[in-house]
Amino acid sequence: VFLLMLLVATMFSVVSAAAETGFDSNTGSEAWFERCTIPRIGFKASNMPAKGYPYIAKLPEGKNALLAQKLQRSSLLEEMGNATCTPSQAGNVRRGIHEMELREYVETWMQQEVRRNSEENKYVFGEFGDQWAPLRDAYERPPCSKCKDHRAAVTIGLGGLHSGAPWHFHNAVFVEVLHGAKHFALLPPGDAAIHEITEVIAGLSQWHWHLEKREEMEKAGKLSEMIECTIHPGELLYFPDGWHHGVVNMADYTAFVSTFVERDDDAHEGRGPKPQSQPAWVG
Repeated sequence: VFLLMLLVATMFSVVSAAAETGFDSNTGSEAWFERCTIPRIGFKASNMPAKGYPYIAKLPEGKNALLAQKLQRSSLLEEMGNATCTPSQAGNVRRGIHEMELREYVETWMQQEVRRNSEENKYVFGEFGDQWAPLRDAYERPPCSKCKDHRAAVTIGLGGLHSGAPWHFHNAVFVEVLHGAKHFALLPPGDAAIHEITEVIAGLSQWHWHLEKREEMEKAGKLSEMIECTIHPGELLYFPDGWHHGVVNMADYTAFVSTFVERDDDAHEGRGPKPQSQPAWVG
């Protein structure tokens, strides 16, 4: 019953998003958030790869069910409503950090409509304070050699409908959605479109990039190397160091966990220059 309720809530948000973007189910046209071009691989309980190319793996049923229960909206507010959270602008680095009680963020800020100017949008996408330690400790990390102990950093994020992070890059990461849905668009390091995207998204939210700029770039053939997919509960996304990506939360309440792993020195081999910094946020 719990899983059915999650599915119904997510589908309702996706249908609402389709209506807003002008998607017409009668024409058979596929909305961008319904496409999935990221390769899928089988789950490996012993060691998931943490280098190479992005992929999605279907997780074993019930994996991280305890944390999913703790991150249910009502349960989270009951246990941690008075805890401090730090919504901020999303991107390569955190800017404009604002401290508030989690209850105020969930009940008020998460309900706000996303604004076109990304600098006016703030959301919780990388909580790592001591108050959040019990939730992080309850998370069963992906089974990879670099995901253990200090070699990986685990953060928890909460986002409202159409919140997210404009195009940016950082260390390699695994992302698991516990509630809601997240759309990822990714470009490989050194892709020719990155410079133009960087100019275009200055001050523009990722949601509005999809609405206003994406189609023009696609028609010009500038996004031929872009891959994308909307990630749901029960799926694990991985992408390597330096892959530019933009993220949009596609449900009224999206809770997710990011596991950042040590960078691969050879992750950019044959894929253009390495990033000059190591930002630490996924969006």
